Amino acid sequence: MKTYPLRVFVKRVLLIRLGVAAMIIALLTAGITYFIQQKRLEQQVVDIGRQGITGLIRRVMDRVEQQQMEPLAALHQALATAAEIPVTYRSGRFVFVQFYDRSGAVFAEGPTPGSTSEEAAKALAEARPLVFPEAGQVEAETRRTADGLFIYSVMPLVDRLGSVRGYARGVFAVSAEAAAAMGDAVLRSVLLVLAIVFGVTAILYPVILHLTRQLADYSSNLLDANLETLVVLGSAIAKRDADTDAHNYRVSLYAARLGEEIGLSADDMRGLIKGSLIHDVGKIGIPDAILLKPGRLEAEEFRVMQTHVGIGVDIVRRASWLRDSVPVVAAHHEKFGGDGYPQGARAQEIPLTARIFAIADVFDALTSERPYKKPLGFEDTMKILGEGRGVHFDPSFLDAFAGIAPGLYRKYAGHGGESLRQELVAVVDRYFSAGMESLYYGSEARAVTGGTF
Repeated sequence: MKTYPLRVFVKRVLLIRLGVAAMIIALLTAGITYFIQQKRLEQQVVDIGRQGITGLIRRVMDRVEQQQMEPLAALHQALATAAEIPVTYRSGRFVFVQFYDRSGAVFAEGPTPGSTSEEAAKALAEARPLVFPEAGQVEAETRRTADGLFIYSVMPLVDRLGSVRGYARGVFAVSAEAAAAMGDAVLRSVLLVLAIVFGVTAILYPVILHLTRQLADYSSNLLDANLETLVVLGSAIAKRDADTDAHNYRVSLYAARLGEEIGLSADDMRGLIKGSLIHDVGKIGIPDAILLKPGRLEAEEFRVMQTHVGIGVDIVRRASWLRDSVPVVAAHHEKFGGDGYPQGARAQEIPLTARIFAIADVFDALTSERPYKKPLGFEDTMKILGEGRGVHFDPSFLDAFAGIAPGLYRKYAGHGGESLRQELVAVVDRYFSAGMESLYYGSEARAVTGGTF
């Protein structure tokens, strides 16, 4: 199923689909109506034919019994008498009749008086094989030719004792009036269905649009709340670690700018931003004595510190909305050369977003003041990053970062406060925009929202 922006789906795709549905329903209704009208006319012709044959057999049997005539001679006489008074019905008239026995031998046939479609009717009858229906059974079918609409029927000739003495098949030419009435009935049904469907659509569409806007608002509010919770969680951990949330803001901005520079997809950008904001969420499980220790960690203390990655992954995996941040949370301490932790992954084994984040994280760590160190200048920072090329960092990503690093350093390095937060808000709004424009309908539907935090 194709994915559409919700606004496009509601304002254009939904209308088109409703129109197509209306046409399909109308066509189905037309077909059903035509079939019903055809069967009704066929039954009417069968009834007419049955009445005619019943009368014919009665006249034949009267002649056989009263005048001691041979059945075949009585039939011919009865047909001749009937031909003197041709009968035309409102729905049409029989234009060809044929009588045959159980062996298939034809003993009487011909066009009815006044018929104008003799050749077409005869050809239509003779194109069909002879059938021998039992008493009470009738076969009928409708055929449209260049000469008009015909109904072909076969009926058994049953005597007064219920025995089948022969068979009659005939071609009934539907009158132009009856054919037009069928067409009018179909057209009326189609127009009625279209009127109903489009009328209902006209009534429901504003309701659907209103409900969709409400859905967009609810989704926007919900996802705004998710983002606020995300930032609050990341800030809480950052403040516990460094008494400031500026690191989270800066590293998220660095990572986002680098992601844009290398052409990261919008979906990956969202995962990168989420992961950057909560990359150290697992530190909530690290004891203060280790987390806040000003000096170098002992080997066992460092082993405990490393567990914050697993703790963070366990936390974010519990929320479906945060699962796209798992690659950053799980692998932000891996190194391109394979010397990182916790998996010791190397090169392309490290998730794309984690390789991007690693550069942003170290760049901010080097250019920021910490309780145990002063910030490094830009040149020294880039020198250290260069030494990690292919060892700690993905070379191609590091080259891309080198091109934007001077501007990022001047704009964000060492900065904090409200201005930095507003910068991050602008980036988030670009990838987590609110409302119907960012909600999607389809098999890969997704809903993202931005907001303020």
